[in-house]
Amino acid sequence: MTTPVYDATTSPDPTMLASVVFAALNSRHARFADGEGRAVRYQDTVTPFAAIPDDASEQDWRDLAALTRRTGGVLLHRRPGPLPESWADDHRIDLHRLNAVQFSGAGFAASPEDPEDPEIRELTADDIPAMTELAARTKPGPFLSRTIELGGYLGIHRDGVLAAMAGERFSAPAGDGRGWTEVSAVCTDPAFRGQGLATRLMRAVAARVRARGDEVFLHVIDTNTGAMALYERLGFSRLTTVEVTRLTPRP
Repeated sequence: MTTPVYDATTSPDPTMLASVVFAALNSRHARFADGEGRAVRYQDTVTPFAAIPDDASEQDWRDLAALTRRTGGVLLHRRPGPLPESWADDHRIDLHRLNAVQFSGAGFAASPEDPEDPEIRELTADDIPAMTELAARTKPGPFLSRTIELGGYLGIHRDGVLAAMAGERFSAPAGDGRGWTEVSAVCTDPAFRGQGLATRLMRAVAARVRARGDEVFLHVIDTNTGAMALYERLGFSRLTTVEVTRLTPRP
């Protein structure tokens, strides 16, 4: 079987990834959006991320403040940059975007033609309590009661418990009907680590994404050097850095 390789000449433009939350909420994920002017955020039971345009005006920041006061605190996802004085940032982190640039049999090899893994199954609403509990213990990022609605969640069960899971989060078009979809919520119960479960799930999720014509990307916090090294071994390469800020408007 020939494993597909990322080709920058035929794959969608990655520059839109710097504003992927804004792009997603104005396209594929519009049904999950709360908005005020040009400021948008995911509904608060889905995920806490919000975004404003790259060329944000003072009015956009005021609209974000109105949206935040109406819906609760947000995680602002954007290019790195200073905040207006009218905002307080409680916690600011840098996230590297990693894109699966080169696929190889020894690494990620996320081909739509890969045979199905018999141990992997689709997760449903019945699994939400177990998914929420696993995410709370392993902290892969925000996982709320309706995060599963973003789609593509797969899991592996061992000894009657959810041992590992992975799914899709941000997804937006980049032209010609194709786009980018993020592999997210990748986590494994500590009792089952070291068995390659997360890699198998990531491959399965990515194969679905690529079968739809999208390319795969993910986020990793810049201080998580262990995860960064793992993803690079799997064939992911850094694209750019974005900033996530937990912020609230000042009174």
